[in-house]
Amino acid sequence: MKRILLFLVAGVMSATIARGAGINYNGTSLQENTEFTRTQCGTAFKDVMKEISGLACSRTTPGYLWAHGDENTSDNKKIIAINPNAQSKNDELVMTVNISGDPGRDDWEDIATGVYGNKNYVFVGAFGDNELNFNDQYYIYYFEEPAITSGTQTVTVNYIRFGYPDNKAHNTETLMYDNVEQMFYIVDKVKSGICHLYKLPFSTTYGTGVQRLTEVCALGNGSKFNYCTGGDITPDGQWMAIKSKPYVLLWERQGSESLSTTAQRNPVQVMAYQEEEQGESLAWFNDSIFYTTSDSKSNTPIYKYVRAGDSGSDTTSVDPTPVTVDSTLKAIHEVVLTNGYYAYINADETIIRGWYLAGEDVPTVSSYKVSDGATWTQNGNTVTVTALDKSTATYTMDIQPVTPVEFTANEIVLDGSESSWVKGAYGFDATKKWRFSKTDEDYSREIAGKTHVELFLPACDTIVLKSMASKEREINVYINGEKLGGKTKLLITGSTFAVQQSAPFMLTIASAQSSGDGGVAAIRMARKAATGIEATKSEVRCVKMLRDGQLLIKQGDAIYTIQGQRIQ
Repeated sequence: MKRILLFLVAGVMSATIARGAGINYNGTSLQENTEFTRTQCGTAFKDVMKEISGLACSRTTPGYLWAHGDENTSDNKKIIAINPNAQSKNDELVMTVNISGDPGRDDWEDIATGVYGNKNYVFVGAFGDNELNFNDQYYIYYFEEPAITSGTQTVTVNYIRFGYPDNKAHNTETLMYDNVEQMFYIVDKVKSGICHLYKLPFSTTYGTGVQRLTEVCALGNGSKFNYCTGGDITPDGQWMAIKSKPYVLLWERQGSESLSTTAQRNPVQVMAYQEEEQGESLAWFNDSIFYTTSDSKSNTPIYKYVRAGDSGSDTTSVDPTPVTVDSTLKAIHEVVLTNGYYAYINADETIIRGWYLAGEDVPTVSSYKVSDGATWTQNGNTVTVTALDKSTATYTMDIQPVTPVEFTANEIVLDGSESSWVKGAYGFDATKKWRFSKTDEDYSREIAGKTHVELFLPACDTIVLKSMASKEREINVYINGEKLGGKTKLLITGSTFAVQQSAPFMLTIASAQSSGDGGVAAIRMARKAATGIEATKSEVRCVKMLRDGQLLIKQGDAIYTIQGQRIQ
């Protein structure tokens, strides 16, 4: 995706408490977060594992940590459960879980825990590649998290095989899982240069083929924050922390946005963090407590970081009674396409409708949400949702191309006749215009497509959008699925957006309020005045010429440099 700047009167306010100036992250000095304090709470001991390379907090048995070593071959394929609050070293190691059924990749680099389909899972990243020898042979092992008791047990893992979008080898040490999006976020590790964030939806139905990651964004500019070695996302999805050896940086999610959007803002720097030799692990217990440790070959401490105002207690117990769900539920709540379009299902239909720019590849499903306990299976354009009682519902994907409207500098007052390039499932109304409805927890409203309107537009630099005649509404705006800035208002007099698009694009207007509906009534587009050769509309053929050793372009009587500057 192109990086897009949005210039609005209103800005985005962050709840992060941060003061001062930290490292140079992206050409600017980061804000310093001083909320956390650091204490030692345990030992990453080496008589059980050679090098502790990953930590994750248990969700099945809160208060315990899962850990694994760096090299996991032959009889050393295992993870261990640690009690970080043990009063003596003898009580720290609680349980050992041996791994079987894996494809044989060693160099395990990180571990994470998360929820999917109402079950707790453990994820292990077998994707270390210091010598860059394993292109497309990177794995995420996963299995249902067992209760932590004592002794030893064995689990058989499933796995996802993946590769990077550039089809090249990457060394990686960071695996994170977002419960909100049910998405893996992965960071590569580079010694010099810029680390990048990637994502992959979690699914238990991938099979053995190679899944291709999607690149999200660069992390910094490589001047300070590179060589990323670990990270984690809080269980509620509010905070993402990524660490290099010297630094831990925090990103805070704003509202219901994707972490892909969150990651493109500058983070804050956790000042309580102190560099650890070979520090490779970070694990959130909740949004106020996280742990780190090192994979140094000697016994090293586990450190606990506690946010100011929190009690620091991480021994909270949970009700072991499983959540009860209706075993017959098999509804679709959300379908997101790879072009960022949120598909919809009209009432009393079983057709999943979506749109994309004509001339582009037909998008596929990027992510989806179904009823608790239900599973999604897709075969071509047929989607089957299976409930816990094994009953099914079948849907058909209908994804259609859209030709963008032709550019005009005149204001287009929307009257419903533009349905060929404006797509809104909520429809057009003479009073409300192209309508969108409030965003809330009503899944039927989301999958019915009522919360958003898409406009398929030509290349332009700025656009002005006007609200319906009587209501100004809070909205979020997206270009090709990527969010522009933060929440803003759709004004009756017009809201201006700098989009800087050199090719046709899809503009999404999505409700950002919890009550009422609104609509978009008019749009005006603008382009910058062309200069040089670009401004010349003559069809006189261009020819190259050499003058005083300089390559020039001649068009009629006009002569230009190859940069397009007219000199005669």
